[in-house]
Formats: sequence, C-alpha cells, structure tokens
Amino acid sequence: MILHLLTLKNSAFETFTSTEKSKVQGSLVLLLTGLLYGALLIMANWSYIMSFETPLLRSVIVPAIFIVSGLMMAWITRIGLTLLLWAGARGFGGEGMMGRLAPFVSISLLPGVLAVPLLTGWQVNWIGFTLALCGVLWMLTIHWKTLQATQRFSPSKAALAAITVFVFFASIYYLVVPTAAITS
Repeated sequence: MILHLLTLKNSAFETFTSTEKSKVQGSLVLLLTGLLYGALLIMANWSYIMSFETPLLRSVIVPAIFIVSGLMMAWITRIGLTLLLWAGARGFGGEGMMGRLAPFVSISLLPGVLAVPLLTGWQVNWIGFTLALCGVLWMLTIHWKTLQATQRFSPSKAALAAITVFVFFASIYYLVVPTAAITS
C-alpha cells in the first residue's frame, strides 16, 4: 500500500483513506523516515563525530544523539505539516479532520529525505539541488492527491490548497534551517 502511495496511484489514496491500518502504517513510515533523517545527519557530520576522543562517544553516544534528532525532526515536522494541511483543507472549504490527514503526512515526509543532503550542507551542488527539488515536488504531489482523496476537492482546488500549504511550510523551514545550509 505504501509503495502505491509513493508511486502516486490514485486508487491507493482512496483505499488508504478507508483502511483501518492507515495510522499504524503511517507511524511505521514516520519511524523509518526519522531513522533515515538520523542516518543522513550522521553521514553529513561524520568528521565531527570522528573528532571525539573516546570510543564510547564516537561509536555510541553521539550517533545515538543524531538518530534521536532525526526521529524528533520527523515527528515535529509531521505535527507542523499536519496542522498546515488541516488549515489548508479548512481554508479551502474542506472538513479538515486531522486524524485522516496525519497518516498521509507521515508518508509524504519520506520523499523529503531527498532534501536532507542539501539542507545539512552536505551536498550543496547541482546534485543536492536536484534531489531537493525532486523531493519537494514529490511531497507536493502527495499532498495534492491527499487533499483530493480526503477532502473531495477538485484537482485544481486541491492543487491550490497544496501550494498554499507548501508556501507556509517552506517559510517555516526557512526560519529553522541553519543559515549555513542555505548560503553555503
């Protein structure tokens, strides 16, 4: 089911809306996303991690801090993005219903992993920008289809709502992402 959602199959969005296991599946995908964020943070900060003198810090404690940071980043982003998607749905005349939107938001964060190399300053080149653009467009498309499936919006209304949500999401991310990642 999750792969069908990630490949943007319309029928998967309709089915996932009515599935009892959608919350569990969304939570598992959120856990995976957080672990991926953490692993990418470790890769981006590898030389910093290796600079610690004690093996316990180098091998266990500091990597665990990065993994926990990745999990927290995914969880907090899910909360914020769910609230924004809810506000976008309500603002354009939909029901909102955060409980139906939250599992989709968890899944939409997975393509956001593609933007992590650029946001961490690890790949500030055309590869990083291309990956980030693909991830953002993929997330935007998932939100567009989510709003169509959960709010019964027309394609144009869902697109307008998804773009509005994305503008607010991007402005919030701009405020919290370290300046070095943006200007490097």
